[in-house]
Amino acid sequence: MSRRHKPFAVVFDCMVFLQAVANEESVAAQAVDLMETGEVQLFVSVETLKEIRDVLNRPKIRARFRTITDTRVEGLFQRLDLRAIFVPNVPQAFEYARDPKDEPYINLAVAVGADYIVSRDNDLLDLMTGHSLECKEFRQRFRSLRVIEPLDLLEQIKVSKEAK
Repeated sequence: MSRRHKPFAVVFDCMVFLQAVANEESVAAQAVDLMETGEVQLFVSVETLKEIRDVLNRPKIRARFRTITDTRVEGLFQRLDLRAIFVPNVPQAFEYARDPKDEPYINLAVAVGADYIVSRDNDLLDLMTGHSLECKEFRQRFRSLRVIEPLDLLEQIKVSKEAK
């Protein structure tokens, strides 16, 4: 019997949201849907919401992904307003020179004690396996935080359910 009774605490990076809005049948969309089922507790901040909105409204993104519409974007933000936990003040816990734009996601995850950062961004994923001093420092300082892909999150949920 599983000892885990609470949802996984997660932070999704911007690309997960982009993929979820672009294709509502995607693995990323399935991962985002987990906040509705209560299997994950999603955390967001001023910085992460700002980037998500900015990226989803870029003309180049809209031209490339014609399925991203104002209706879908606003639908996502309504879902986030209802289900995600907003963290107003996120302290700087980690500097990531390799990609400073990823820092808000890392710092949010650290601040809330997240189980996972869910991403398809190689800069974030490399924190788990990279050999740079930054990657090693991340793993040393934040031992319980994992950076995983959306499919890995779905697998973790499946394993968790089967263990119950």
